Amino acid sequence: MKTLATIALFLLTIAPAHAQKPSLTGKWTGTLTRTAPDGRSQSIDFMFVLTQKEKVLTGTAGPNADRQWPIEKGTVEGTKVKFQVQQPDGPLRTFTLALIEDRLQGEMLAELNGQSFTTKVDLGRAK
Repeated sequence: MKTLATIALFLLTIAPAHAQKPSLTGKWTGTLTRTAPDGRSQSIDFMFVLTQKEKVLTGTAGPNADRQWPIEKGTVEGTKVKFQVQQPDGPLRTFTLALIEDRLQGEMLAELNGQSFTTKVDLGRAK
């Protein structure tokens, strides 16, 4: 009985060390939603094609498969995700997201010519 208890304790101790964190690698689809000062909101479809290697995130982001731009400075820290996308002749977009129940949610800050705006981000894994 003592041996069985020792084995059970050992298994419980090592289980978290071997637990895999979910990988962000794959296609994600959803929306970016911006609310204007007058209360009107606008949503656009958006997608990420991500590759995660430990704490480094690469890939592309854009409104559809034909319009994708490279991800730069992509990092993953636990469930927190941050990266930038520079659209040619467009705004620098900084995404600050969290992985919540298999959804990437958070905000995108777009900056161009001294002006900026934020949008809500909500994407899930594409099926």
